[in-house]
Amino acid sequence: MLPTTANNDSPWSREQIELIKRTVAKGASDDELKLFLHLAARYDLDPFTRQIWFIKYGDDAHIFTGRDGFLHIAHRSGAFNGMQTQLREEPVPFEIKFFNKREKRWDSFKRESQFIATCTVFRKDMGQPFKCEVWESEYSTGQGLWPTKRRVMIQKVAEASTLRRAFDISGLYLPEEISESEVEVVSGDRAAIASSELKDELLVKTSELAEVSNSDRDSVLRKVCNMKNINLATAFDKDIQALIAHTDLLIARYRLKAEIEDTAELLGLDMTTLTAQVKKTCDLNSIESIHEAIDQLRERRENASPEDELLRLAEELLI
Repeated sequence: MLPTTANNDSPWSREQIELIKRTVAKGASDDELKLFLHLAARYDLDPFTRQIWFIKYGDDAHIFTGRDGFLHIAHRSGAFNGMQTQLREEPVPFEIKFFNKREKRWDSFKRESQFIATCTVFRKDMGQPFKCEVWESEYSTGQGLWPTKRRVMIQKVAEASTLRRAFDISGLYLPEEISESEVEVVSGDRAAIASSELKDELLVKTSELAEVSNSDRDSVLRKVCNMKNINLATAFDKDIQALIAHTDLLIARYRLKAEIEDTAELLGLDMTTLTAQVKKTCDLNSIESIHEAIDQLRERRENASPEDELLRLAEELLI
């Protein structure tokens, strides 16, 4: 029996159902077609405008909607109260191996960093929002638009995942969440390290950060975890790698601050002015850029003449 609407009338005529089977649900068995029409009716999605469609990969049947389809369901509920999505890039390498059907061989897609999308969905009838975080390495197939539209693709996955959870949607997925090809996620250089070794490395890094910031290690570790919103007890390898990378960046920033203080004191410069000068040319989110700024400050101190230093000290004594 085909699915029906609330008043028990079929939402489609027999001719429309035949058209659906020939087009957007091509290749579906009778049972698969019934499931497809049931989900279309349940979530008020229009097959004829491709709000919902059916694809079969071999023996695997998939029913898809787009990100706008999930938003249509959310708006129709009357409870949707907005959505926010944030993107960030982490220096965590990954590699995707996939079978190239056209060339009939295995290919690979490598990146030295990956994008992470965090989506928050708000409902009018709930006090707390729904939040999901997804990593590029968990969904990228290395094919299609993934190599060139990395941020757009992972953002769509995050939004679909969160909307599905917030509005109790089941049986519907984005095409970006499913791969028709055989795909293998290969660990990057850092990801190959065992979790216990990663945690040991994190402790070493937080101890170093504690030393340069005049803090205790446990306090620093808690703050770093809070900054990245990561629970160390349940963290995956990629989470710990992100913590290590962020700790390295904080260490570099503290060392830059110390170099600015030393340079300002030695050369008799205003620290606020010198800090502003450094920030104009230094990318504080790049460890390499920070190290370059540190080298420039040290060179500046080394090139200061002894006569200039004596004059500065004499001026201070006369004040």
